[in-house]
Amino acid sequence: MSHCEAGCRDFPLQLEREAPSLRYTVLLLPVTPGCRYQASLWALDEQGRAIELADAEFRARPRSLSDGFNVWYGSCFYGKADKGALAAAFDALPQDCRPDVSFLGGDQVYLDTAVATAGWGFAPIPGLSIVKSLRLAALYAAEGKAELERIFAAEYRDNWQRGLHRVLRSGNHHFLAGDHEFWNDYPNPPGFFWGLAIASLRQIWKSSAQALFDAYQLPEGNASDQFAIGNELEFFYLDTYLQRERGNNARFTDDATLERACTWLRGLTCPGVLVLPMPLLTNWHWRKGGCFKARLKNAFAAWLVKLGLGDHSLADTAQYEPLVQALHDCPQDILILAGDVHYSRLTRMELNGKQVVEVVSTPLSCLPSAGSRPDTTVKTFPDRPVADIQAPVEYVKTGSYRKKLIGHMSDNNFTTLNFSRVENGINVHVRCWNVNARNADGQLTRDWELADVLLRRRSVAVTAAVAPVSATAGKPQREPETLTTEAQE
Repeated sequence: MSHCEAGCRDFPLQLEREAPSLRYTVLLLPVTPGCRYQASLWALDEQGRAIELADAEFRARPRSLSDGFNVWYGSCFYGKADKGALAAAFDALPQDCRPDVSFLGGDQVYLDTAVATAGWGFAPIPGLSIVKSLRLAALYAAEGKAELERIFAAEYRDNWQRGLHRVLRSGNHHFLAGDHEFWNDYPNPPGFFWGLAIASLRQIWKSSAQALFDAYQLPEGNASDQFAIGNELEFFYLDTYLQRERGNNARFTDDATLERACTWLRGLTCPGVLVLPMPLLTNWHWRKGGCFKARLKNAFAAWLVKLGLGDHSLADTAQYEPLVQALHDCPQDILILAGDVHYSRLTRMELNGKQVVEVVSTPLSCLPSAGSRPDTTVKTFPDRPVADIQAPVEYVKTGSYRKKLIGHMSDNNFTTLNFSRVENGINVHVRCWNVNARNADGQLTRDWELADVLLRRRSVAVTAAVAPVSATAGKPQREPETLTTEAQE
């Protein structure tokens, strides 16, 4: 029902699509920009009575920032540890922070952990039990993919009925994949799960997981896409996992998608928001040099990644360099949203005459064995050398964490961003919310907050020639020639 023009319409549904243990459909409806809608799903029982199954509300994308625009970002939801906290936290959000659009940045399910905790041979960390890996191999030999599909389908249903269900009832949503939508450090064989050393089993696992991801998280098939709020603010969300290749220095997407992202960055005429599953400001595991302690730390981290006991960062991919180069060439202020790393932080850089802000928010509900604390070790961006690009990094905000018996655990969190028009650009009010904390009045507690992030509309840059993106070479073939003209603000 539109609040702009009151009314109610019924749309019959045919569940014509299928995935393992699931029938579903995609319904496309015309909407009026900026209007608010309520929707509900009904079915007839055996006696012909109408029963409400679900409800949702959303605001159609506005044409401008005149009334503001709210964004929600979260990633890494281990449902078994949530115990209703995410739903309660979302319900406690102030009304002016309710999202117009949400980005779920990956690891909405942990399929490897689901297998590790299913049936006999319990292993709290995937694959540390030889029994569990042998069981997986036996299932593959005896039943093919049927048992995997049963476990995966149950994990999706359980997570969507837990805290994610409450989030998904409010606003419009875009999903990015993390590695755990498949297995740890996908598509590389995980050292934690020895059974996945079998290549044919990995292929069956991948196809079953992909079918459910497509049904639940990618029903329209757009893993990477863009949209704009009038001519004031542009968004691009970029998948870095579904087409990722194995090994060090491999591609994270196809060449055409990378070129679209790079062209979007270089062609911006207003501030932009780049949404990623993992941070762009990150360590390069194969970095050489530095002091002895740094060399030793990098060597150890690279060794763990090589054994499948760590994760490849975005800097470990071949397409990191052209993406960073395009960010450098971008003529407008950029805000980056990212997750995956199990901590929250906000960083700021001055890069080639503009401001780059990166907001990291994760986890929504932490896998107990994968805690971390905010990483502030990268002092110059990028850690992996790209041409002559160097930008000092300012760590403006970092999230709270606590010590464990071994290591650390960051508090569960998600981030809301309110974009509003101001005289000299766009003001962004960034709030990182602690999922599990309340104040004395029972209100949701902010882990950290920054109310005055200013994204300026810079002078318009006209690109005369942009080199094609080559994933094989890992960087543009030649530097773009840029002509700058002053624009009247």
